[in-house]
Amino acid sequence: MNWSRRKICAAMPALLAMCEASAQAKATLPSKIYQLDELEEHSSGSVAIRNMFSGPIFEGTSISLHESDLTPHSAPHPPHRHRHEEMVFVREGTLEFTLNGVPTRAGTGSVLFAGSNDLHGIRNPDDTHAKYFVLALGPENQ
Repeated sequence: MNWSRRKICAAMPALLAMCEASAQAKATLPSKIYQLDELEEHSSGSVAIRNMFSGPIFEGTSISLHESDLTPHSAPHPPHRHRHEEMVFVREGTLEFTLNGVPTRAGTGSVLFAGSNDLHGIRNPDDTHAKYFVLALGPENQ
């Protein structure tokens, strides 16, 4: 079938509408209640982790959330950087949050934010466990 410019231009709105409907039909994270005590816990060194969810939201951005329980005087891993942003919500205890080489203590109820490619790390400086949530904003593999 031969398509003239006029036919292509006339078909464009329908084609764009189909693309938009296809994008909206992609699976996104469902609305759900995540009961912390019902989530499986796995350990990695000095930290116990409970993954809550991971996946795309309506706009296409990937998000993931997990809870960590960090043993006293330990760090889950060395300071690092990555493309996605992270928010850390301190639930119990104290964390030492190092951002671009500068350490700062943060207690229960504090919120920490690590921007894209900022060097950051977490350490539990106290004699008690520290529990915190990590919300990653964007694909974790970048």
